[in-house]
Amino acid sequence: MIKVTILEKEYKVRNDWQDNTINQLEKPQEYINNLPKWLESYIYKGSETPVSESKLLDFYIDWIELFSDIPRNLLEEVLAVKDEENSIVFLFDSVSKFLGEPTQEEIEPNDTITLRGTKYTLIESVKTAGGIEKLLGGATYKHFSEANALAHLFQNKNYRKWEYIARITAILFRANANEQYNEDTIDRRSKEFGKLTILEAYKGYFFLSNSLNNLQKSTLISFQENQVNQLTVYRKLLLKVYTMKLKLMNLLRKVFTTKKA
Repeated sequence: MIKVTILEKEYKVRNDWQDNTINQLEKPQEYINNLPKWLESYIYKGSETPVSESKLLDFYIDWIELFSDIPRNLLEEVLAVKDEENSIVFLFDSVSKFLGEPTQEEIEPNDTITLRGTKYTLIESVKTAGGIEKLLGGATYKHFSEANALAHLFQNKNYRKWEYIARITAILFRANANEQYNEDTIDRRSKEFGKLTILEAYKGYFFLSNSLNNLQKSTLISFQENQVNQLTVYRKLLLKVYTMKLKLMNLLRKVFTTKKA
């Protein structure tokens, strides 16, 4: 959190992921969804088309306003544009990260998230009779299907809503390990999880994402190893057949050689 003093009054700028909740990022996301094409190309596609400086400054002020309690008239009429500690450019740079998503360099994955002192843990893995650990083995089909569908929607910028992150964490993280799938419970928790900071929400989201990626890799490796094993068995079988043929041919040669003699 940055504290800014303007005309002897202090204001706050939420410049970090831990300063913002899921609910607080809904308005910025709506703003992103409605960006004009020229601005979208400038921000996300690196367009080299010249951009009006006044339009760009309007955007800077809009974006700062979404993450601070600084009145717009002060942003427009009092603050310098640049080259000062509390300039428009400086403040925009401090909140520009919110045009994208957090990274794992900024937020360390964790299987536990905390809201108001209550800890919620990712659905436990379980071990099969053969001793193989199954990720989210305690989850039902409904847990998987809904969380997976929401994750795909969230990753698509055209359909992104931050409430999807609240819903995903509400489905897969719970305070009671014995809790069964219940839509009403998940609905209530999802609304409560809108108050999660992005720091906490992404701890769980990254942990889940990494775990699923590792599961996919291990499944692929197991599949490849299985293919190699099957190929080895097939080759051994061919070798046995070939060996048997050789023995049979040798036996036949001996039989015919004896008859001629």
